[in-house]
Amino acid sequence: MRIRDRKFRIPEKRLWYIKVKAFADSEQWSNLRILADSKTKPPIGYKPFARAAIKGKQSVSEILKYIDKIPVPEERYDLFCEAALWKNALEEASKLRDGRRILNVKTLCNSPEMQLLADQTLARIAYP
Repeated sequence: MRIRDRKFRIPEKRLWYIKVKAFADSEQWSNLRILADSKTKPPIGYKPFARAAIKGKQSVSEILKYIDKIPVPEERYDLFCEAALWKNALEEASKLRDGRRILNVKTLCNSPEMQLLADQTLARIAYP
């Protein structure tokens, strides 16, 4: 693989994006997991892995494996919303103390329980 990389001069990040897309498109989820764990941290981060798992309708536990490795709370929130993991999104919005994001979760989810939880969370951050 290294010889081809040098021969065609493909930047490392682009090569990683291509691999993630190829594994996801061909539903090689175990190979995608191996790729994510192959280095200490992929040069493209874990967001493309999480997006591929969400798009490929993988299990919640599989999606969370990637999202949990993302250090930026705002990105984690966006991915939780994209995956319709409302409780996780609400927890992340609460950590950020962001009322707009909490209201966004309330608006997007269809669960009355989650909407009530969003109201309670909003009240808690507004009046600590």
